[in-house]
Amino acid sequence: MKKLILYLLVLFAAFAILGFSREFIFVNINNQLYNLYYGYNDAPIPASLHFITAYSYETLYYAKYPLTILYAVLYFLTTYLAVRYMTADKKFGRWAVYIYALLLILSGIVMAWGYFVNHRLDNEEYSFSRWVMGIAQSPLVAFFLLASSGLYTHLNTTKQSPYEKRDRDL
Repeated sequence: MKKLILYLLVLFAAFAILGFSREFIFVNINNQLYNLYYGYNDAPIPASLHFITAYSYETLYYAKYPLTILYAVLYFLTTYLAVRYMTADKKFGRWAVYIYALLLILSGIVMAWGYFVNHRLDNEEYSFSRWVMGIAQSPLVAFFLLASSGLYTHLNTTKQSPYEKRDRDL
């Protein structure tokens, strides 16, 4: 039980650090983009990220793409490790890989479609792709898989499925 509590605390801390750092970085990049686009200095940039003020609008805008991939990879690694160490069945680790691959492929296809068909990245395709990558950059996949593993384990350890009991009672 102590081991499970320790895993949960580490998982919570890892997701909290990832979430807060991602939010801090992206909000301040967006603030600097606002300052550059409108020519204002209304949106403050903290001293720890003051170096971003030296970059152009285009550089900061396009830097968000690799940062998005980086955070998706970090969330994947955290999810994968959490699922591998907190579930009894190793298939949930594979499911984490499948889900993240699906999210990245789906987002990439939608972005490519918007770019090659519409020749720009600001339509509904971009919004949908951002939404999909938002799932990849959140603890939702980990929570879904951990909850599913608990249900899976419970259903596989009972001697009789609910359907067998229902059929017998009829």
